[in-house]
Amino acid sequence: QVCEGDKVVIDVRNQMQGLELSIHWHGIHQRGTQISDGVPFVTQCPIPEGNTFRYQWVAGNAGTHFWHAHTGLQKLDGIYGSIVIRQAPSLDPNSHLYDYDLTTHVMLLSDWMHEDAQERFPGRLAANTGQDPETLLINGKGQFTDPNTGYRTNTPLEIFTITPGRRYRFRMINSLATVCPAQLTIQGHPLVLIATDGEPVHPVVVNTIISFSGERYDFVITADQPVGAYWIQARGLGECGIKRVQQLAVLRYARGPYQPAGQAPTYDVGLPQGVVLNPLDAVCNQPRNDAICVNQLKNARSVDEGILQERPDVKIFLPFRFLFYRPEELFQAHQYNRYLVAPGGGDHVISLIDEISFTFPPSPPISQIDDIPPEQFCNGDNKPPNCGRNCMCTHKVDIPLNAVVEVVLVDEVQQPNLSHPFHLHGYSFNVIGIGRSPDRNVKKINLKHALDLDRRGLL
Repeated sequence: QVCEGDKVVIDVRNQMQGLELSIHWHGIHQRGTQISDGVPFVTQCPIPEGNTFRYQWVAGNAGTHFWHAHTGLQKLDGIYGSIVIRQAPSLDPNSHLYDYDLTTHVMLLSDWMHEDAQERFPGRLAANTGQDPETLLINGKGQFTDPNTGYRTNTPLEIFTITPGRRYRFRMINSLATVCPAQLTIQGHPLVLIATDGEPVHPVVVNTIISFSGERYDFVITADQPVGAYWIQARGLGECGIKRVQQLAVLRYARGPYQPAGQAPTYDVGLPQGVVLNPLDAVCNQPRNDAICVNQLKNARSVDEGILQERPDVKIFLPFRFLFYRPEELFQAHQYNRYLVAPGGGDHVISLIDEISFTFPPSPPISQIDDIPPEQFCNGDNKPPNCGRNCMCTHKVDIPLNAVVEVVLVDEVQQPNLSHPFHLHGYSFNVIGIGRSPDRNVKKINLKHALDLDRRGLL
């Protein structure tokens, strides 16, 4: 934890045998220090075994952030942690809503497998298929119940302590590496949401927060219940529902018991959800009594007027979907296409954005752009002539300096129960809209339909 304006210097020494490493400082804008963003082959070469790399950046944007490995599958194996950039209370528009902002009230959610992540990627056709975790962790702690034997580990749960009558700011970080959304509910205590992804918002009251990998939510809890201990439940949704993945922690009042009374909530009989932030059904075009969508949150600071102009300077449509490989396409001599073995039917798939499967360049463009062949780069309007079904290149979209850019993500994936979190390095952005197509006769969304909606002024 650091203060706004501090210069932060971190020396990362890689002592993993035979593995390279880089660390991304998730949420840090890196103004003037882009080389420290930690993306391998984009802002730096990854750190070889036995070497040290110095990251230096200024804590310029206050809020709740985190750091994690950005190489291979290392984040899923536990290389992550929190970053909190604190600012003077006079600069926080919501500081009057809480009495305490303690270091012990950072809540880091993560997923956990019972084997190295590389054992589950690209995936198996039998015996522990899929890529969903066995359990979740809260600040690295938690218990696991074996679904076959019913045996529960005797490991400790995380405990967050509060004092009656006080108001506390909690900082929740979703550090999951898999695609499962995480649902958080605290027994008997409404959550006053005051910030998301490091940006303050006008406060709203919810009971449950659904978050995705990389998201952060700050909320205030008032200790106004009878002195005791209360359950905190984190449930994995989507694919994680198959294994009933969840984790518990405890909200404890000072001088009260350490164990909540009554039965612990289970995956199927969980805590009451109440009003949900970020519902998965994406019905966000009208006010609801049971949910609040992220596009309905309002920035607590003044908004750049350029964002509010009717037409942005640049509008980028990014459709995304899965390509399903035929086995004969993959397993040929001298063919090394990347793929994922999907759970269920064992399909071999790869994700595409604007019909492109991203590959890293041979050198970081931020420092060695001249070392990269021009034909390495591509985008939806400029693809290599020999792409085939899977166009593999370094996807690069150029935008003018100081432009107002609107990015429209078009979900063309037809598989149900799948979520697709997106993260943008170096910037905070405004969520302008989210939802389903207003055309009831449309059976599936694709780029053509999204462009048609835009022409009709319906986006």
